[in-house]
Order: sequence, then C-alpha cells, then structure tokens
Amino acid sequence: MVSHVGYRADAKEELSVTDHALAGAVSGMITRTLAQPLDVLKIRFQLQVEPIARKGGGLYQGILQSVAMIIRMEGVSALWRGHVPAQILSLTYGMAQFGSYALLTKAASQSGVGEGLMSRGACGAVSGVCATLASFPFDVIRTRLIAQGKPKRYNGLVDGVTKMVREEGVLCVWRGIVPTLLMSVPYSGLTFYFYSIFDALSSRLVAYDREQHWMNTAAVNGTAAGVCAKVCVYPLDVLKKRLQIRGFEEARKQFGKVVAYPSAWKCLVCVTQEEGLAAWFKGLWPSLLKSGISTGIIFFSYEATCRILAKAHNTKNAKADDR
Repeated sequence: MVSHVGYRADAKEELSVTDHALAGAVSGMITRTLAQPLDVLKIRFQLQVEPIARKGGGLYQGILQSVAMIIRMEGVSALWRGHVPAQILSLTYGMAQFGSYALLTKAASQSGVGEGLMSRGACGAVSGVCATLASFPFDVIRTRLIAQGKPKRYNGLVDGVTKMVREEGVLCVWRGIVPTLLMSVPYSGLTFYFYSIFDALSSRLVAYDREQHWMNTAAVNGTAAGVCAKVCVYPLDVLKKRLQIRGFEEARKQFGKVVAYPSAWKCLVCVTQEEGLAAWFKGLWPSLLKSGISTGIIFFSYEATCRILAKAHNTKNAKADDR
C-alpha cells in the first residue's frame, strides 16, 4: 500500500487537497475524543510547580494517583474538561496541517525538489506553522479550562473567551504563541519526517502484504513517529503551558504553589533555577503515552479516511464511465 500521507507521484489515485484536509479533520476529531484524558493529565503535570513524585509536596504524584485524585475531587467528566475547545482545536489543526502538507508536498514534487525525507520534513514543518496559526486561540482556552480548579472561573468555551477578552484584552488568546511556534515547527516536521522513515523501513523490512495489513502499518508507524518527535520538543511544550496561564495563576491555588512569570525568559530562568532541569520533562510519561497513542490513531484514521474517499471517487468515476 502506498501511503496517502502527502503527495506521492506513484500513487494509484490522487486525492485533492480538500480530501486531505477532510481526512485530517476526521482523524483529529477521533483522536481527541480518545486521548483527551491523557492530555488533561499532561497539562496538570506541566503546570504543577512541585515534583511529580510521592511526597513531592504537590497534589499530583503519579499517573494512577492523579487519575484517582481527579475523579474523586472533580468527577469522571473532569478527565474530558476542555473537550469542546480541544475538539475544535483538533479539527482545525488536523484540517490545516494535512491539507497544507498535501499542497506543499505536491508543489515540492512537481517543482523538482523531490519526495525525499528532508523535503517531507521541511513541508511538515511549514504545515505545522499553518496549523498552529489557524488553531492557537482554541489551545489557550482549552489550557485554561483544564487548568482551573473549583470554584470554576470559566463555565465553558464562550464564557471563557468572553471573560478572557474582557479582563485581559484580545491578545491574551495568543499568549505562548512564540514557544508554540518554536515547538510546532520542529514537532510537525519531525513527525512527518519520522513517519516517512518508518513507512520506508516497514516497506523494505517487513515481509507481509502491506495492502492487507495497512492498518497495522499506519498505526505502528504513527505511534513510533509521535514518540520520537515528542521527546525532541517536549521542554518547549512545558514552557508554552506555563505561559498560557499567565494572569490566571490564582485559579490554581488548590493544586499547589502559585508562581507568576512576567515573560518567557523569566519563566525559563525561574523554572530551571527553582525546579531543576528535570522540570522541563514534567508530565513526559503521560505525554509520550498520549503522543504515541494519539499519533498512531491520527495516521491510522487519516489513512482509513483517505482510503474511503479514494474508493468513493473510484466508484463515482466508474459510474460516470459506464454512462
């Protein structure tokens, strides 16, 4: 099976950019629904100043303990807190990322740049910029909704956006955009780069019929790509989350120590000095778990949606030919 991720000159059927964007939106929605609890855990860990360990002094001390704590204090639904803006985020991000990636890889291939790993990595990086700019405000409000304790300051997406803009100004929905771009560019590029590597390796080393086992291939390649890319950029993800709650720190009193960072540089210095270098990897395990699972689901559902669209186009063309 030739992968549908990006443009490929040797593909039997060529999907349009709209098809790729639609497949990206579908894959983003499916993945978000299944992986949201892991995202909640990751963000809670990233925002906790105290160590994520037993007797570390913070509310959260490990994955299982934290899940039990959240359910006991806030109910099972808290594991999907911020799901509506997160779903919009995933839909918008997936649509922009895969749509622009298909457009960019096609342009690169047809201009003579080729379809090599470096070319796909570069196209993936640019698609990450497009996706981030299109979806970032939803990322900020999602982080706020997940980060808040009780009593809640925000009662949902609309209430949250309204209060944020009224109390902090329009620019507050772009807080953390610089570290986010610094993270999303290499992360998106590395994800597509690693996926292309693993896809090429599986086609050469695995001796089974890829057409018959395409589901396993897409899921495994996507999982491996997500884990490798996340490890490379994780500290920037922590920095982004710390900056996104500036002006919102008091809503987190029940979770432990509250620290306000006046700038990205100050945040970088304070976290390193007061919490140590290991702080930049807080929440890494749930993040790797989430990244591996979610990226596997993303590429699996993306490839599946593309196959469905390709078959639908083929059926439509066959009927048109019969006429």
